[in-house]
Amino acid sequence: MNAPPLTLCTHHLIVGDGVIGQATAQALRALSQPVTLASRHAPTRATAHVPHLVLDALDGAAMRAAATGVSHLYLTLGLPYRAAVWQRDWPRVMRNAIDAALAHGARLLWFDNVYAYGPLPLRVPMREDHPIDPPSCKGKVRAGLLTMLQQAGEREGLRWLVARSADFYGPDVRLSALYSAAIQRQLRCRVACWLGDPDTLHSFTYTPDAGRALARLALDDAAYQQSWHLPTAAPAPTPRELLTASARLLGAPTDVHALPLPLIHVLGLAVPLLREVSEMLYQNRQSYVFSSEKFMRRYPDFDVTPYAEGLRAMVESFRARA
Repeated sequence: MNAPPLTLCTHHLIVGDGVIGQATAQALRALSQPVTLASRHAPTRATAHVPHLVLDALDGAAMRAAATGVSHLYLTLGLPYRAAVWQRDWPRVMRNAIDAALAHGARLLWFDNVYAYGPLPLRVPMREDHPIDPPSCKGKVRAGLLTMLQQAGEREGLRWLVARSADFYGPDVRLSALYSAAIQRQLRCRVACWLGDPDTLHSFTYTPDAGRALARLALDDAAYQQSWHLPTAAPAPTPRELLTASARLLGAPTDVHALPLPLIHVLGLAVPLLREVSEMLYQNRQSYVFSSEKFMRRYPDFDVTPYAEGLRAMVESFRARA
């Protein structure tokens, strides 16, 4: 089936106004592209010169109405970090986005992670051709969404693109183990913790880089009907190296405590979030090296932020707010 015609006038609708949505909106604005951010609730902090729309992605009619006149529709939202919620709500969100994009001839871009990769151990490095055989409930949900996108492309002519990142870090990034288990503690002059082995290699994607890269992919007609790894600095550091550096920036203890896995499982009985996180800890027990070579071959002029610079910006964002 032929793809629906792309809207002549570009307008970008980003559903999800977290750090990735905001970074992408800012990057598109820098390219003089009209863009609107949307989320279920009004933002607590506005993105400069970017209008905001209150939109519930679970409401299919609202999604289709919001996509009127849109040329590029992005899914950068997150759902509550619970497997049961993901199983119930993510397929509805994806179906609504596919239907909205098809109704208006828009292209659909999905910001994804590597949860669908498997079996274990993960390949080192991870590239876009990694097998899809997820070892977790949340990973199986992500794999199902990928199948939905691919089938919509094959059967309904949807123009789609998947942009994956490693675990991310950067200014104001709180939904990251790097912050929640470690830097948050260092801000209070406490010892950092790491859920897993702090001495294995572990890639992190800098969120402003991810936003700039997603904007660039969106405007490249040849980038569609495939998955991309967003640009990520190499070589990969260890969590201990990063957290030692952040401790020195903050004047905190430079030790890093590794939480034993049995203790995490016991704590998970009382702390629901730890219970949800525990199924993903395989990522922290082996080398987690994310390759963005494909992206860099396509866009060799893209400047990837070094870890030292990105970590400094992350730490300063929290210190400024404190």
